[in-house]
Amino acid sequence: MMLPFYIVGQIQWLQANTLFKPMCRITIFLFLLLSYSSSLFAQPTFDPKDGDRVIYLGNALMENEQHYGFLEYLITTNHPEKHLSFRNLGWSGDTVFGDARSYYTNPPGPFDLLISQIKATRADWAFLAYGGIEAQSGSDGLGKFEQGLNRLLDSLEAMGTKVLLISTIPQYMAEESELSKQYAGNLKTYNQSMADLATTRNLTYLDAYEAFEKQNQADLWEPNGVHLSSEGYLLFAQTLVEKMGLPVVEPTEILIDIRQNSLNSPNTGKLLSADPDSGKLEFIQTNNGLPQLVSQDSFKGPEIRIQGLKKGYYQLFMDGQLLAVSDHRTWNEGLFIDLSQAGKQLLDRIREKDKIYFQQYRPQNRTYILGFRSYEQGRHKAGLESLDALVFWLDGKINRTKNPKELHFTLEPLP
Repeated sequence: MMLPFYIVGQIQWLQANTLFKPMCRITIFLFLLLSYSSSLFAQPTFDPKDGDRVIYLGNALMENEQHYGFLEYLITTNHPEKHLSFRNLGWSGDTVFGDARSYYTNPPGPFDLLISQIKATRADWAFLAYGGIEAQSGSDGLGKFEQGLNRLLDSLEAMGTKVLLISTIPQYMAEESELSKQYAGNLKTYNQSMADLATTRNLTYLDAYEAFEKQNQADLWEPNGVHLSSEGYLLFAQTLVEKMGLPVVEPTEILIDIRQNSLNSPNTGKLLSADPDSGKLEFIQTNNGLPQLVSQDSFKGPEIRIQGLKKGYYQLFMDGQLLAVSDHRTWNEGLFIDLSQAGKQLLDRIREKDKIYFQQYRPQNRTYILGFRSYEQGRHKAGLESLDALVFWLDGKINRTKNPKELHFTLEPLP
């Protein structure tokens, strides 16, 4: 590792200065070296501000994520108080040069088109997932890939967009061949190149390759062994969130002792009334109301434990709607409450927003509406632009769905 000139200068100064004893000079040198090392390896975290715009860039790994929305769900549930917007600009088969976007027969070229699409989003953050296509060229194409990636990063930096680099993922092969082993080696080489580049440019690098290499289960991929299934995209999103240092949103545990008139989470909840004789209970809980995402359409809500109830059956209501009925023993052990409707509603809105945005910025008959044959159907351009209002409306619905809210619970004995 080469030391920067100012560290070298300090070392030379310490060596020449006789006022410092040898042990003192060693101590100061180690302090300087540690300070430099910590600044070298410190990476920025993903900490969006209220109103920030986030985009996804890359090949099919990012494009196909729009069908599931897991990554946006996990990120947005970690920031329920912030209004965030997400746009998916992934393109199957794309490279850092924007090769897959080369449907223009004249300027702008593919890379210029990619940059114009990024500028249109006015993104504050960008998740970059490239390398899977470029790795097919092996070591011969590594230098070209690094040049292209640096050019793209320079362009994003000039726009003020902060970048998180995402590794490639392995392919799934039931029977490995020599060719598949060679490609796996190429993917790791390109991943290492991106990791080194992230260190050099002080960017965040998110390694998803290792998680898939460890599990290596067929159900994480589509039958082609290349594209991820819904289970694969959930693992992909969970891995990225973990690498970003965002906590997994665990179900809230609510513990109430009706005899002691106590509730274990006074910061987010409040016990309004508790009558151990009648078994009636009333409390409020403030959280984002979003359950933990377990699978494509499966969620895990808060666990409620109520101690001190007399023998019998009790029914729990939330905001006047019946949630669960169980006996005193089950309530004492704890019961997970089904709030999947709130999670499913948010996930559905994320997917609908991504679908409409995709139709707007990549219309199937683009040539006839925006291209060189726009003289035939160019009148529909206004229809595409009007979709902005619908996308923005869904953004608002998504952010209102995840806003922290107060939930009102009542427990009553079953007649």
